[in-house]
Amino acid sequence: MSDEEYEPLKKWIHDLNNRVGIILATAELLQLEQLSPRAAERRTQIEQEALAVRELLRKIADHYLE
Repeated sequence: MSDEEYEPLKKWIHDLNNRVGIILATAELLQLEQLSPRAAERRTQIEQEALAVRELLRKIADHYLE
């Protein structure tokens, strides 16, 4: 594929990374709250899964865009 054909993929990865960043920032802000132990576990899980999504996006970008 040409570079031009990869432009939509680049945009989608960028947009998804932005959304993951918002999720991670929100999870960070929740650390400042008085959460129940269960809610704190859920916050941690959200953060871990968002980081896993970010890593998958990096792998996709590395594979298709490098």
